[in-house]
Amino acid sequence: MTSDISARPGAEYLREKRLDVPWADTFVQGADGVDIRMRVYEPAARPSVTLVWAHGGSWTRGSIEGWHEACAALAALGTARILSVGYRLAPRWLHPTAVMDIAAATLWAQQTYRHPVLVGGDSAGGTLAAGVALWFRDNGLPLDGQVLAYPPLDPECTADSYRESRSFPPRSLLLDAWGEYAGSGADLRERLYLSPLHAPKLTGLCPVSLIVGTTDPVRDDVEQFAQRLIASSVPVDLAVSPAVAHGHFLDSSLANPVHHWIQTRLSLPTNRPPTTDGA
Repeated sequence: MTSDISARPGAEYLREKRLDVPWADTFVQGADGVDIRMRVYEPAARPSVTLVWAHGGSWTRGSIEGWHEACAALAALGTARILSVGYRLAPRWLHPTAVMDIAAATLWAQQTYRHPVLVGGDSAGGTLAAGVALWFRDNGLPLDGQVLAYPPLDPECTADSYRESRSFPPRSLLLDAWGEYAGSGADLRERLYLSPLHAPKLTGLCPVSLIVGTTDPVRDDVEQFAQRLIASSVPVDLAVSPAVAHGHFLDSSLANPVHHWIQTRLSLPTNRPPTTDGA
């Protein structure tokens, strides 16, 4: 199912050290047999948890390279192994291709490492990670948690926060991005794993940690998701912070509040969120 980088020509040139975190590229086969590239960041300390990360970029942009410095900075903060997934982008590849690429990477991580494996992502990547968690639940597969940074969750962008906020990203941009990712045709609310807000039920999901900025246009989406999780008895932790902006994950500075928040979630006993409103 998998093919390691060591079996590929020029593999030795794909390793280097950034921010004291060694990394290596490897590959996993997607559901349709296509090789999906992954970049694995190994912190200096022995990793106690693996976080499979889906980058943002409105489902149409973004890459392992574009998120390299941020993922290395995140890994440098603690003892979590970070696995960045080079999933296939829209509009060439429509939903659910990206979700299934990340699911394949998550399964690979579970088969490769013995400790807990969580899935997460920033912005559009967070939306994809939430879809992966639903897919795992529906297929009776275990997952230790999901860590989602400001995910857009409504393809129609109907919440008040989209219209009231003047912060990035604008509603028009998100509507266009959803269209390129989801395509046209049947009611979007019937698309499996497109958005957890459309799932008929959320019971049985693995624990969820959510962070969003106070003025982020997607704030209402995130808060609605948290409320539904609470009603479904799913362990959930929501942080709404004035210090967080949409796209903040890409800041590779030591003071990045999103990175520190992620690390605290990965360091929790059994990786379960402790509260419903803690930062």
